[in-house]
Amino acid sequence: MRTLACVLLLMLYSESRADLASDLRQLRSTISETAKTSKELGSFAGSTEDSRNSDANESAGTTRQGVKEGDILVAKISNIKLFKEPSKKSVSIGTLSKQDEMIYTGNQVDGFYSVTTSNKDDAWVEKILVKKR
Repeated sequence: MRTLACVLLLMLYSESRADLASDLRQLRSTISETAKTSKELGSFAGSTEDSRNSDANESAGTTRQGVKEGDILVAKISNIKLFKEPSKKSVSIGTLSKQDEMIYTGNQVDGFYSVTTSNKDDAWVEKILVKKR
């Protein structure tokens, strides 16, 4: 009788170990999927955070290029347009040569720098077309 009880207990123990192993495999799979999803969300959140940091830097007058409020900017090429508003569709209020200097006023919107020219004109210029002197 004791032998039969021991055999039954051993069988139950073996069966519960098999269930435990199956449960552990499922848990490992779930953890792996969760880690993958977390990594994807982290990269998405990181890119969002980078853009937030970029926006914060821009509003503080600093950009990734190291341009700060009060810096002197010059045109990379001749005849770049100055705009009344930060848009290519805005009215052009003049052009600049490579020798003309501008002062960055610290505002940046949609790829445009707000500048003051040597003629004391306030204008917007495409940031890709200018560089720090």
